[in-house]
Amino acid sequence: MSPPPAACARCDRTGVKFATTWPEGRICRRCYQRATRIHGTCPACSQPRLLPGLIDAEPTCTDCAGIPKDFHCTRCGREDEPVRTGLCAHCCLADDLALLLDDGTGSIAAPLRPLFAALTTQKHARSARAWLTVNRHAEQLLRDIAQRRAPLAHETFRDHPVPQKVAFLRELCLEHGLLGRVNLDIERFQDWLESKAEALPAADARLIRQYARWVHLNRMRHLERRGELKKGTFLAAKQSTTMAIGFLNHLVTRGTMPRDCSQADVDDWLATGPTTRSIARTFVRWAVEHGHIPSVEFPYRTAQTTPVIGQQQRLDHIRALTDPTAPITAADRTIALFLLLYAQPLTRISRMTLDQVEAIEDTILVSFSGDRLEIPPPFDGVVRAHLDALPNANTSSHRGQAWLFPGAQPGQHMHQTSIMDRLRELGIDLLGARNAALRALVLEMPAPVVAGAFDYSYTVTDRHRRDAGATFTDYVTHR
Repeated sequence: MSPPPAACARCDRTGVKFATTWPEGRICRRCYQRATRIHGTCPACSQPRLLPGLIDAEPTCTDCAGIPKDFHCTRCGREDEPVRTGLCAHCCLADDLALLLDDGTGSIAAPLRPLFAALTTQKHARSARAWLTVNRHAEQLLRDIAQRRAPLAHETFRDHPVPQKVAFLRELCLEHGLLGRVNLDIERFQDWLESKAEALPAADARLIRQYARWVHLNRMRHLERRGELKKGTFLAAKQSTTMAIGFLNHLVTRGTMPRDCSQADVDDWLATGPTTRSIARTFVRWAVEHGHIPSVEFPYRTAQTTPVIGQQQRLDHIRALTDPTAPITAADRTIALFLLLYAQPLTRISRMTLDQVEAIEDTILVSFSGDRLEIPPPFDGVVRAHLDALPNANTSSHRGQAWLFPGAQPGQHMHQTSIMDRLRELGIDLLGARNAALRALVLEMPAPVVAGAFDYSYTVTDRHRRDAGATFTDYVTHR
């Protein structure tokens, strides 16, 4: 009778490839990799070490666990998982980059030295090695730039045969000062505009280009000069232009040229589609003003109702944020907290910087305007946990870490669309939750105080105070 197949001493899986044998038994490759990437303070000897061993299910260092292997790098002395014989991931990355960025003389190309320094000093060297190994386009482009076959310029990235494959490398070069500053959202909008215009009849394409350039691109460049251009502006410009194209296609289906557009065409456009069609108002008014469309009325759409979740539902969401067993990341907990407690819109939350949150001993202060507000317990613990484990902070993507919610793209904060999707997965009605939080705030303190502390206009907070029934409450109090 054949013996049963060997199983990993940690995961109990059989039919796997084994990496090593430790005192507890044979260890499969997956468990070996996991174990040799755990760093911290050994619970047995209280020393900061690599913790591949296990004692009573607690990760421990090699000495305390009796693992007969030395994981110290033979070059730098760092205790880490070996990548090549005797060398850690950081040293292997440095060797690989030195070859990749060689200018042909045995030295790293001078323009690429800041990138070399950034990649080799990041905390997670494996991620940089994996990125270069998988992304052959970025690897080849770096080699071409180092050997002067391609200039280190924006045009090199824009004209690349597969520009999306080298987009991350370009943003990395921007973050570390290898390229001159350029607003990528403006550039993306221009590329997107051309791709949309190319699919239109010549006359409509010319009209759309004029509209997008004079209205949206002018505004985006003006806001960029003032340092006020936000991701929402880029997204709104795309949506507005999309609706403008949709309106022109609507005229085509009705056999009408823009110069012959009538009020009936506008009314049919608004009556036979979703409410997002009202966004075409900006285009139609611009076209009327510049003589491309006859004078027609395009009514401004106002929301008939204000979405608001119940206060009990809001409190249930808030309670979940402090539940340590809930599968919610520290970043998502903090973002949801600012939405549900302080009625902050996600566009504003995503752009918050680290200097807006201050930890003073046992107190956490946050600023949404000029005022510093103390976050009460247990919610201060939520924010502190996020500060202790900032995401995307272990690579070279962020040179000067300034964002409270750093994104995966170099130098960028978390994208508001990603945040929206993640909070919706938690079952949060975003607009309803913000309105509910704002109504709770205006019932607890005067509307002008809420406006000043939470960066809202007096008109907005006063309207929410009236909608929350505070006007009637004030009347009864005065009586």
